[in-house]
Amino acid sequence: MAEITEIQGRWGTVELAVTREDIRAAASWRMHEARHAVIVHLGGPMRQLETELDGVATRPSPPAAGDIWVVPAGRNYASQAHGGIIRYGVLYVDPRSLAELAGPEGAQIAPRFAHRDEFLYRAVERLAGLIGRDDDVSELLGASLGQALSLHLLQRYRADEAAPGPRGPLLSDRARERLQEHIHARLGDRIALDELAAIAGMSPHNLLVAFRRAFGTTPAQYVIAQRLRRVRWLLANSAQDITAIALETGFASHSHLTTAFRRHVGLTPRDFRRRWREDS
Repeated sequence: MAEITEIQGRWGTVELAVTREDIRAAASWRMHEARHAVIVHLGGPMRQLETELDGVATRPSPPAAGDIWVVPAGRNYASQAHGGIIRYGVLYVDPRSLAELAGPEGAQIAPRFAHRDEFLYRAVERLAGLIGRDDDVSELLGASLGQALSLHLLQRYRADEAAPGPRGPLLSDRARERLQEHIHARLGDRIALDELAAIAGMSPHNLLVAFRRAFGTTPAQYVIAQRLRRVRWLLANSAQDITAIALETGFASHSHLTTAFRRHVGLTPRDFRRRWREDS
């Protein structure tokens, strides 16, 4: 049986559960919550991951620390994973608290899978460090972080900003899955908008609209994010040199990767690898 340890903290309407789990024998999770849930991978090797939301499956490349999954309230989420000893946090936010800030419609948030959000990641890590501390300063800091995270969800993940509306092109569940599979399988190659449009059965213009509604980002930004996720995993879990990693993940050179990595992650690939090994 998998070894699991969990700690929990609550600050007003925000709750955080941080779990350390051994998934060397594989593990599966299911979730159906009345609250919004933000799952944050905080560390540890995960070599295989499959996720599903309302019956629609995704198979992202293995996550690195800081990758997040946003599961809106009332949605059915399931996942299976295999790896080592991992640590993850689940942040729960009551939709009613968001409704008080933005009205009933504003309380709805859009799902994200294997997304990167440095503020959310670092804030959850900081909040995790406050669990079990009951001094006044820690309580005030926890309440402030909880409020900041709620506001961040409203600003960055509101469903009316990313979800499909009544008009305009939409991606079917099957088209969305096929696009993800194609992109994840071709991260080392040039991925053209025309080929993605052909897979979706749309014009390039309609794909741009439908893709943003489905994924909350443009195809180009999504591809970059997935390439960098793969880079982070290879840096943490392989001995490949950085030039080889760059070429394998679609970057033209070591310097091209370093520029993109520093812009999105805030560290060079070399520094990221060094810090990961120091923390492991």
